[in-house]
Amino acid sequence: MSKETLGKIEKPSVEKYKKDNKRRRIYLVPLFVSGKGKEFPEDYKNKLKKYWKQVEARLSELEGKIGNVKKVYCEMVDRDGREGEKIIQEMDEMIWKMVKAFLNKGAILKGVEDSKLLQDHFDWLRCLSLELKSERVSSFIASFFVKNLRERDRHISSVINKDLDVGEAAVVFIRENNNLEFAQDIQVFRVFPPALNELRYYFQKK
Repeated sequence: MSKETLGKIEKPSVEKYKKDNKRRRIYLVPLFVSGKGKEFPEDYKNKLKKYWKQVEARLSELEGKIGNVKKVYCEMVDRDGREGEKIIQEMDEMIWKMVKAFLNKGAILKGVEDSKLLQDHFDWLRCLSLELKSERVSSFIASFFVKNLRERDRHISSVINKDLDVGEAAVVFIRENNNLEFAQDIQVFRVFPPALNELRYYFQKK
């Protein structure tokens, strides 16, 4: 997809938001998980809680000014409806709490992942977790992991571009360093609350 077709990140007036009912909108939220059943330092948990609280406030503001969320797309979810909900519940309780709030207001959850690509992703992660002695083998595995990320992002972009209807707004939860490419008629609003910088700094130190 050429650069000309990428979704634009722009800030027109609120009046334009309300009048332009033919545009599709995406609220793009960087995804951070606490990991179910895992132990994390208390300072990280506190930063994460602060982050999601600010995300919730920002999304509420966007809904009030631009339009209510009609569809929810979340990385790692390859199934619609109830089956997709179970995946998020098992993945992270903070994210599930936010997704559930949208569902309670009438939004629907749509699967965006390709099951085979997602399974490949988990297998490459397992390979990366091994303590390998060969740099050449490690680089080989890393290259395939990155290739898989790109393939998943292409698939996710394609699903959203086809599924999001005219005039609809959707929230997308996905890792910050992604390569999603959206159709030209989709406005992308990136949700970057102040606590995001705290999380970035936390991971840089680690």
